[in-house]
Amino acid sequence: MLKKIKGYISEFGNQSSDSENQEEKEKNIINNACAALLIETALADKVFNTEEIDSMKKTLREVYEIDEKDLDELISESEKKVSESTSLYEYTRLINDLCDYQDKLKLIQNLWAIAFADKHLDKYEEYLIRKISDLLYVSHSDFIQQKLNVKESL
Repeated sequence: MLKKIKGYISEFGNQSSDSENQEEKEKNIINNACAALLIETALADKVFNTEEIDSMKKTLREVYEIDEKDLDELISESEKKVSESTSLYEYTRLINDLCDYQDKLKLIQNLWAIAFADKHLDKYEEYLIRKISDLLYVSHSDFIQQKLNVKESL
């Protein structure tokens, strides 16, 4: 997945002719980076149950516009990456470079939704979301507010 995102970046850097094409590539980069973080969160507790899978797939389709055919490949690749201890920095750097603060808050909210999908918040899921939030420079109060918003909506 990281290769795919890096591929988007290199293509993005090589394309200077069409700004609409660049915007589409940038959107793909953001969507794939966010998708990777969502999947990392779902896999954080090493339990990948149907509630988490369904919630994650719904979010990936609706919010990040990932095609159905790409979902299984993305999930499969991410499962391998988790066992290899992938650095979150690559993904969060992209998001920091390309997203505004509101987009980051929406991502944190989506991460909480994945974590709470099975009605149980695992300490590893919470730790990972906190780490991602810190890497995205989201304030602690906003981090907590997003958690409470999701928890109250259950």
